[in-house]
Amino acid sequence: MMTAREGRRKSRGWRRYTITLLFGGLFAALCVTLLVSKPPLTGVMERGQHAHTAVAWTFAYLGAAQVPHDTQHLLALMEQHPHVSFWAGSVNHAAQQDQAVTGAVPGLQQNEVGLQPVPRSFFPVFDGGGAGAADAQRFPHIPDGQLPGYGRTVYFVDYGEARFWFLNAARLAQEPSAQLDWLDRTAADNPQLHRIVLLQQEPAQPEVWDRLAASGADLVLIGARLYAPESAVTVRPEAGYRSSAHHGWAEWTMSGSQGGQPLMVHGQGSRLEASLPADSAGRDADRLVLDAAGLRQTAAVQEQAPVSIGAMWRYRAGGPDVRAEVPQGLDLTGETPARSQVPPSREDWRSPEYDDSGWHWARAPFGRSVDGTRSRNIRTPLPPQQQSPVYYFRKTFVLDQEATGAKEWLLHTAFEDGFVAYLNGVEIARDSIQAGLVDHRSLASPHDGGIFETISIANYRSLLVPGVNTLAVEVHTSHPDSPEMWFDMSLSYKK
Repeated sequence: MMTAREGRRKSRGWRRYTITLLFGGLFAALCVTLLVSKPPLTGVMERGQHAHTAVAWTFAYLGAAQVPHDTQHLLALMEQHPHVSFWAGSVNHAAQQDQAVTGAVPGLQQNEVGLQPVPRSFFPVFDGGGAGAADAQRFPHIPDGQLPGYGRTVYFVDYGEARFWFLNAARLAQEPSAQLDWLDRTAADNPQLHRIVLLQQEPAQPEVWDRLAASGADLVLIGARLYAPESAVTVRPEAGYRSSAHHGWAEWTMSGSQGGQPLMVHGQGSRLEASLPADSAGRDADRLVLDAAGLRQTAAVQEQAPVSIGAMWRYRAGGPDVRAEVPQGLDLTGETPARSQVPPSREDWRSPEYDDSGWHWARAPFGRSVDGTRSRNIRTPLPPQQQSPVYYFRKTFVLDQEATGAKEWLLHTAFEDGFVAYLNGVEIARDSIQAGLVDHRSLASPHDGGIFETISIANYRSLLVPGVNTLAVEVHTSHPDSPEMWFDMSLSYKK
């Protein structure tokens, strides 16, 4: 028989066991919570690494693809590219055949008997005719009545970081104002970074192209032709590229795609790359690359670029023979920013009066890279120089009285590793390089190039003058032998 003492001892043992079990359960729950919630163990640094990561996206365009015009071939192409979830092309690429596609196909609309299903990821560009009842059944995913009186033939959709406008070319030729006014309205409230317009036929009226530019269109796709603002093109195709007859636009006529493959357009941040597939010999695909950072146009505010992306610049390698005076009021330690806006003497390389006629003359982007893809994007290669980690660049441009009165001025800069920019001899911006005095021996902090960053220089607009102005830039690498360097820049203003 258990004594009272033994009972108390057993009771205490059970209490200890219960408490231990309870704490064990709490500890296990805490561990599971930590694993599931993924706390920010690296704190602010972790957020800083990912906060500005641009989302990559891709769409396929069938304008240049030489494939039979029917839904079965469209489905076959989509099966070859399962990673692409947005397709666009002529409505004829989804042409109706006599025999319906049988079986359940994921992502397809089931239509009336006798009609083939149409992939929900395919968005057609209609020809001059209207969209009939059959098309309404086959494309129920297309917005209807966005522009009254045009049914499904005129609409826009958002995908990735772009807004796509599908226009009716035949009616645009007859009554351009209706679609163009609608385009302006829907562009004005557009939160997307890129603006892409698709048509079946090329508009002949100059006013159409002017309005497309004013609305901020990055790409205009018409059959086998691609149009882009010439100032935004950073990499030109090797074949079929030229300045268009439409003012301010570049034109790329794409040859029939190898194997009937589509044009792939890849977007990330402000960059768009349109590429054809590699040929049968395995040679690299032809492509066009543009950066929309220098455009930034809306229907209400149009941005003009006196210095465009990919412009021609004077340049030379740095060295002790390039004269650079110490600016007035400069704190050599960099602790106090210089406030003087007095330009240097005409012997200083930053001066608007400096004689740079002996410098080289070439097109941006400048630089070098060991990466094959990046190196192909460089228009003017610059070798490393043992005596200095810096290259100097100068660009003159002309402004009228109206432009000098603009209040919003922007620098769009792609650089590696650091830079200092001067407007008419006065410093206006610097990044990834020490404060204070900088000369031909100064090293920059590491910084990846190729992506444009925007800096407001509205506080320096008083430096601008009607007539000739000079933008001067020094680009430093983190070591004289650095294998990576990059520079391109545009200067723009908003009306």
